[in-house]
Amino acid sequence: MLTLSQEMIRIPSVYTHEAEIADFVYGRLSDWGFEPRKVPVPDHGPCIVAEHGDPASPSVVLNGHMDTVEVMSGWKHDPFGAEVEDGMLYGLGALDMKCGLAALMMTFRTLAGSDALRGRRVVFQAVPGEEDLGIGTRTLIREGVFRNAEAVIIGEGFGGLHVVTNARRGGSYYDFHVLGQSAHGATPHMGKNAAVDASRLVCALEQMNLSESEGLFSDALEPLKETQTVLSIHGGGISLSVPDRCVVNIVRCTIPGGRIDILPELEALVSRLSLECEVDIEFKDEPGDFYKPYLTDAEEPLVRSAVDSLTEVTGTKPTLACGVSEADDNIVAEETGLPVICMGPGETGDMARHHRPEEAITISQLPAALEAYLSTVRRLCEA
Repeated sequence: MLTLSQEMIRIPSVYTHEAEIADFVYGRLSDWGFEPRKVPVPDHGPCIVAEHGDPASPSVVLNGHMDTVEVMSGWKHDPFGAEVEDGMLYGLGALDMKCGLAALMMTFRTLAGSDALRGRRVVFQAVPGEEDLGIGTRTLIREGVFRNAEAVIIGEGFGGLHVVTNARRGGSYYDFHVLGQSAHGATPHMGKNAAVDASRLVCALEQMNLSESEGLFSDALEPLKETQTVLSIHGGGISLSVPDRCVVNIVRCTIPGGRIDILPELEALVSRLSLECEVDIEFKDEPGDFYKPYLTDAEEPLVRSAVDSLTEVTGTKPTLACGVSEADDNIVAEETGLPVICMGPGETGDMARHHRPEEAITISQLPAALEAYLSTVRRLCEA
């Protein structure tokens, strides 16, 4: 598993550039005796799908992504070197999520060579574009690859092997179009400055009240709350003129059971500010712009199987947690309605270096992750 993880880390696969690693995964599965197939994804490398078992039987899906974010500044280790130092494997994608992908591949291979499936089918999916609006997983859903599935395990270990992520916050995105009136910059009183009103709006947005969930914890094991972030503010640009337009983009990270569309609340906020400019608010609800929160019930066989398996493997009962960032499990839950979880090798605290330099993972987790995946699927098949 360590070797497989290192081989994949050494293949650069920044999102939209996944063709080489897709060929690697395809080739390795073929070498193991499977007949994988490639599912094209626009502007990305292909998805790689392999199946074992009766095609008519209900399936357990093992899903992981091949892509990474760009190389950030601040790396001390070679981001593609896959170096091992003091029990840690360093490299871009080590944590997010090539080690998890390696564990899923080995799980698929092991299950296919056993009698654990008991009349079920196992489907392995390696997807591109998770970092690009989940386009790989969305493609497989459209292509019907999740048809007849009864449970989905996504191999991202948010919080490591002491956490089962059975819920996730959503993301509601809004654009505020602030429309003013231009004038010469030397006579600003004759215009309506969209940049100034946008600045007042940003300050007000930062002061909004946010909700806290009762009984749910984040994957950092803290009480789960909404958050709201101003992502960008831009406008102006005409020489020595009062800006007549400005756009503010925000995201509200919503919680399971809470509000999803807060447009009325945002409109009330703008009204209270009594701005000079007009403000039009757009709720961006197209696929890829909008992620709904989800919660897979703790009593679902998938969740219970994962909890019991991790308890057995680690000696500690894992915490059920809600992921704070959007991921492919949001898409699976919303578009298929299937029970879905995230679990796998990961880190906590300062070592949880998702989208950060010096990304690394504790290599002792790798065999434990494989054991936990195998046990979870076996328990599901026995249920």
